[in-house]
Amino acid sequence: MLGKKEKKLKEDKKEKKSKKGKDATAEEEDSGGDSPMMKENSGGKPASPQGPAAVVVPAPAARLVDDDLERKRAEAQKLADDRKKEEAKREAERKEAERKEAERKAEAERKEAESKKQQSQRELKKDDEAETNIEVESLEAAKFDMHDAPTVYKDQYAPLPKEIYESYGRLQAFGRDLNTPIPPPEFVFVGKKGQGKSSLIEAFFGEQLANAGTSTRRPVFLNVINNLQQETPRITIKRDAMLREFDHDLEVSAKELSTELSKRSQTNIDEPIVVHYESRTVTNLTLIDTPGLLDADEQGGVTRAHREALITGLARPSERFIVAVEGTREWAKMDVLNFVKKIDPELSRTAIAYTKFQSHLQSFTSTRDVNKFLSGTLPDLKSFFVSLPSAGVRARFSEPDKFQKKIYQAYRRDINGLELLRFDKKYDSFIGVHAFRRFLLSTAWRSYQESVPRVLKQLRFKRSQHETRVQELEEQLKGLDSSKLRSIASNYVVNFLQVVERLISGTSEGNPAVNGQSLDEEKNTTGSGGDWVDLYNRVIPVEPVAWKIPYWDNKLYGGQQFERLLAEFNAVSGHTEMPEVTMDDVATAAGVNKLNNIPNYAWAASDLAQQKSYDAFMPLIEQLTTRAVFIMKRLTDIAERVLDGRKKKWLESVTNSVEDTKSYPYFTYNVKDLYNKFVEQTAKACKDKCLDEFYSTRTIYWDYTESASNKALSLERTDQDDLKTAVVDLSTQLFLKQRERITKNVMLKFYNFFLVPIQSELWTEIQGKVNCYSDSTLETIFEVASTKDKLQRSIKDLQTELSKAGEQDKMFLEFANSFSRPIAFDGKRF
Repeated sequence: MLGKKEKKLKEDKKEKKSKKGKDATAEEEDSGGDSPMMKENSGGKPASPQGPAAVVVPAPAARLVDDDLERKRAEAQKLADDRKKEEAKREAERKEAERKEAERKAEAERKEAESKKQQSQRELKKDDEAETNIEVESLEAAKFDMHDAPTVYKDQYAPLPKEIYESYGRLQAFGRDLNTPIPPPEFVFVGKKGQGKSSLIEAFFGEQLANAGTSTRRPVFLNVINNLQQETPRITIKRDAMLREFDHDLEVSAKELSTELSKRSQTNIDEPIVVHYESRTVTNLTLIDTPGLLDADEQGGVTRAHREALITGLARPSERFIVAVEGTREWAKMDVLNFVKKIDPELSRTAIAYTKFQSHLQSFTSTRDVNKFLSGTLPDLKSFFVSLPSAGVRARFSEPDKFQKKIYQAYRRDINGLELLRFDKKYDSFIGVHAFRRFLLSTAWRSYQESVPRVLKQLRFKRSQHETRVQELEEQLKGLDSSKLRSIASNYVVNFLQVVERLISGTSEGNPAVNGQSLDEEKNTTGSGGDWVDLYNRVIPVEPVAWKIPYWDNKLYGGQQFERLLAEFNAVSGHTEMPEVTMDDVATAAGVNKLNNIPNYAWAASDLAQQKSYDAFMPLIEQLTTRAVFIMKRLTDIAERVLDGRKKKWLESVTNSVEDTKSYPYFTYNVKDLYNKFVEQTAKACKDKCLDEFYSTRTIYWDYTESASNKALSLERTDQDDLKTAVVDLSTQLFLKQRERITKNVMLKFYNFFLVPIQSELWTEIQGKVNCYSDSTLETIFEVASTKDKLQRSIKDLQTELSKAGEQDKMFLEFANSFSRPIAFDGKRF
């Protein structure tokens, strides 16, 4: 028995060992590596024949194996990440190297292009300098006339004698004092781009002022102003409202002007640039440089039609003189006059300057050819052929003295060329800038001469007015006696009342478009009494169209406005319903019969009708009165305007200043006050008569009971609702009857007791009071003492002005004498 147990224990122990060996083998296979026992075996030989069952691996060793594997995996991943980062870094460095190489190549190409550009510019500049040198040589080679003085080119721009400018300045002052300014002549330069408009303006001045050589994108107004206090020219560019950075005046030198104009001409703007050129050695005139006409439909964002419209607007005023500018070519190819004829069909205020004449002159080979060309100008059109120094020459000789010399040399070069061709001398006045300049100055001078008679006429007219006014005031001073004042008062009252009567009866003389009022305007100007309100000051809405109020949207005054007011009152009254009646009203109104102490409900209905009709219509009558007074009082101002209009039409009323009631405002105010008080008194009397239309309760009850068709209300009523309904129904019937009667009679009374008295009794009231004024009262109303003092001061002031006007007349004639004689410009008289 014991042997069997020992045998069984051995077998169990052997089985457990076998099981442990299998578990260790499984763990070793799962880890994918050799067991520690196999690593200890030299040469990596397999374990003993006992196999895995003989090897036991403890749990801590298994964990060490797992950590080692995890570490190796992390190191492998880190190596892989480092390799990727290295590759990315090398790729970025490669791209950066490529970018820098591209930039280096681009910079090299840019420098090469810039170098080529600079080389091209140097070559162009060299060519320009060579052309400029050639042109300078040709200009300096031009022979002067044997009679020319060494300073002949300066003499062309010599100022007029000092006394001429002083006389001109005084004449300008006279014109301003008389509100008759001498307008400066204006010259508008019109032509295509690059034809020399700005260069021609510079040549006119003999000084580089405009932005010649650049495209004019905006009109430039060059205002030349005579200023006797300005010894040296002062140039001011006025503020430019279109450009914020130039919203102030800027004073510049002649050299800076071109640059400043270019800054303001970067964009195409229709508003002009205004420049003031002030000096004591110039006369007032304005030169307008316009943008060039376009050949294409659109250029630089500006359409051809828009540009033509802009220039047409500048040249359209009839007082402006047009200067057409075009480069000299064959006649068939020149077309600027076709555009100018659209503005000035007769070319009566146009001259033309053909620029670049020297270039075209070189194409002529015979006398016949040059004379044929010069004869191609229109007979009645002032034409000039000019040659101007190029931009290179102007830049090299920018000083005024040198610039003027080159202009004269260009002229002599043209003349010499024409003389070689033996041109007809009758065309001599057509050649050169100086001939063109003399023409503009002589045109300006003629405009000054034409202004002299106009200013003189105004001066003498003013003197004549002073003389006439002195006579009138002296007559008025003599006429300030009682009999004359009474006559003035009577005449004014008659005229005033006649106009008021006509305005009420009906007339359009008061100008309804100006002085009339629509229904809304009448309510707005009336003030607090404008809208219709009930007893509790609640506005009653009015519907003019639905209620058929006539002329509600037309401007009326006087009688027709009063008629519209009554029609509105009739409509408002006719749409007024009986106010709400409560049971308290019914109970208290019934009272107790004196005979049998039984309430009389018919009496209650009559009393309610009386009270409610008063509450409903009394506010309407008061508002009708206020509006009627307002309408009639308006007539005083309208009548005054009518009388003023008549005085303007009737010259005899104007010349007799003694009858001019404007000199007596207190008197006219007194007459208007009498009229207004009469209107107020008449309205108050009329309203008092209207109050008679509110019958007493007894009268209403008697009228109700006397009617055979009316039945008395039953005295026995225990149901309050039935009682209230019966009383309210009866009181409403009585209210409607009262409304019809009150509305009709109030309108009749406003006709008979308000309108009719104003038409019939007003004359007697006002005329009677004015005619009864005593002499002392008249003198007070007419303010005779203060009026005499004022008239005497006015006469003294006018006499002083007359004396001054006489001296001015004499001085003006002396100054104007300078303009009556011919003036010599550069030695030639005009």
